[in-house]
Amino acid sequence: MTAGSIFFYILIIGKYSIHGTKHDSHCSLGYFPCGNETKCLPQLLHCNGVDDCGNHADEENCGDNNGWSQQLDKYFANKYKMISPYPFETEPSECLIDSVPVKCLCQGLELDCDEANLRAVPSVSPNVTMMSLQWNLLRKLPSDGFKKYQDLQKLYLQNNKIRSVSVHAFRGLYNLTKLYLSHNKITVLKPGVFEDLHRLEWLIIEDNQLSRISPLTFYGLNSLILLALMNNSLVHLPDKPLCQHMPRLHWLDFEGNHIHNLRNMTFISCSTVTVLVMRKNEINHLNENSFAPLQKLDELDLASNKIEALPPYLFKNLKELSQLNLSYNPIQKIKADQFDYLVKLKSLSLEGIEISNIQRRMFAPLRNLSHIYFKKFQYCGYAPHVRSCKPNTDGISSLENLLASIIQRVFVWVVSAVTCFGNIFVICMRPYIRSENKLHAMSIISLCCLPPHQ
Repeated sequence: MTAGSIFFYILIIGKYSIHGTKHDSHCSLGYFPCGNETKCLPQLLHCNGVDDCGNHADEENCGDNNGWSQQLDKYFANKYKMISPYPFETEPSECLIDSVPVKCLCQGLELDCDEANLRAVPSVSPNVTMMSLQWNLLRKLPSDGFKKYQDLQKLYLQNNKIRSVSVHAFRGLYNLTKLYLSHNKITVLKPGVFEDLHRLEWLIIEDNQLSRISPLTFYGLNSLILLALMNNSLVHLPDKPLCQHMPRLHWLDFEGNHIHNLRNMTFISCSTVTVLVMRKNEINHLNENSFAPLQKLDELDLASNKIEALPPYLFKNLKELSQLNLSYNPIQKIKADQFDYLVKLKSLSLEGIEISNIQRRMFAPLRNLSHIYFKKFQYCGYAPHVRSCKPNTDGISSLENLLASIIQRVFVWVVSAVTCFGNIFVICMRPYIRSENKLHAMSIISLCCLPPHQ
């Protein structure tokens, strides 16, 4: 048996001598139980896609359902269905709408005019409750275009060519609950454009060309729960309270814009917001009070921005936060007490961040943390109390995990010292031993000069 083999087996013995004989349900730091069994497995073997426990307990409860998904269940799941490719949400029934255009379909009180080459809003009987006008040729929404449809509850206008929206375009839609304006070319939404939509709860304006918004734009949206303005051209958020006319707003999404900074006044009236998504912007500076008013915030997503530093008390008021994503920002250092106030945090994403001053103190106060995401798997050793840590391994540097405890490190030093002294002894004594095979003798001396890990 070679010295390298002996070294490896000693390491393995050292690794499992600490935990391999444990028979109680309590696992020491860095180890987690296999369900109701007494067996404990190290952090890196949990949630790695392999049944290491034998009863699949290490692969259970691995899904990260914190943040927006919980909010979706809490506020929307029982009442709404996410938009599907098919606009009809009920069983097929006889058409109850008069004057249906030739290329449109009708079921009950729902009208489907998708891909009908329409250039204007169709004229049908006023009892319609759902109107889908997706993939048409609409270029503008004129005043009173929907005024007679006061029973309308859902309006789908995605994938048209809409550039102009009249300030009275949605006048009379008192019962509308969902409005989709995504994938158009809207550049401006005038103040008061939604003032009659007192029951609107979902407003989706994704992938347009909005460059600015005003709090007055959302005047009248007393029941709005979800506001999504993803993939527009917004550079600044208003320096006035954004949510002052949306007292029930829970979900605010600005993903994929060009926002540079967050002003202190923007969210001052957004006390009901539970999900704030700011990922894929150009935010390079945060004020200490940027998120102070958001005391009910459950998820904060700041991934893929240009944030270089985090103010000391940035998260001080976010005591309800369960999910925080700071991934892919050029953050170099994180203060040791940066996350101390996040007592309910369950998921923390720090992917793509090289944390030069990483230490266990940063994550120790996060006792409820169940999921953490790093750039390097070696960082998982600084959060040993978190069961699911990604990445599990890079598949190459696995020996670093074998040196996690003091006993393992002692074994390494002992073996290394014995190996070094043995090699020195051979090198010193070999010249005094007469050998007929000089080539063999030189080979032995050369091997002794190699480092132990070779």
